[in-house]
Amino acid sequence: MDFLIFVLYFLVIVLALSLWANLRRSRRQYKFELEPNCLLTRWNVLFITGPRSFFYFKNYWNIYPVFLAEHGYEVFTLHLPWNKPYIRIQRFKEFLRTQSELNRHFHIVLDSTSLIEFQEMLRSERPSCISSVTEIADYDAEEVVRGLQPFPMPFARVSTLKTSEKGSWTLSLTYDLHRLFTPKRTLPSTSTLGAIKEVELQNSKLLLERVRTLAEMDLQET
Repeated sequence: MDFLIFVLYFLVIVLALSLWANLRRSRRQYKFELEPNCLLTRWNVLFITGPRSFFYFKNYWNIYPVFLAEHGYEVFTLHLPWNKPYIRIQRFKEFLRTQSELNRHFHIVLDSTSLIEFQEMLRSERPSCISSVTEIADYDAEEVVRGLQPFPMPFARVSTLKTSEKGSWTLSLTYDLHRLFTPKRTLPSTSTLGAIKEVELQNSKLLLERVRTLAEMDLQET
């Protein structure tokens, strides 16, 4: 009986800690200087959430959407179902089908895990609403897009910077638990997701350079 009570208290503490860590991360205020001469994209930038769990679910992309929005870009986040690949793919397909019917267009940003999930569907469906795909990857991640067959829409990988920093102990602990609850996937690091102060601005600027290129591409299409 005492053991069950201990386990119950332990679970309550872990869940409370995870909720607090997510809320703390989502409420963080970012300070940075704006980069000059940012040509704006014609189409909106759409971030796609990767696999989530109770240990990592709020503000999936951390600084990146804020950084781009502060530079004048129209930025949105598509919150897909948390974990099951089949459900995530189906929901994403439904979203893309609807947006294509409405003749809308987006520059998609996703992580390597999501690209692995969606690559086959994107190649076969070729949704007209997707103007480009940008993969944000760990610095040492293996290539996802391979082979001689070209990707069906403009594609580029943004490889983030290497760092040994893991962030606060709460972030490190809860993200380790997040990995534990998604054992069949190789998840991106917290630095790749824009959560580590040491490299968050440098990685944001790498993404900004990619978006600037997309803006030039949009301008050439008009």
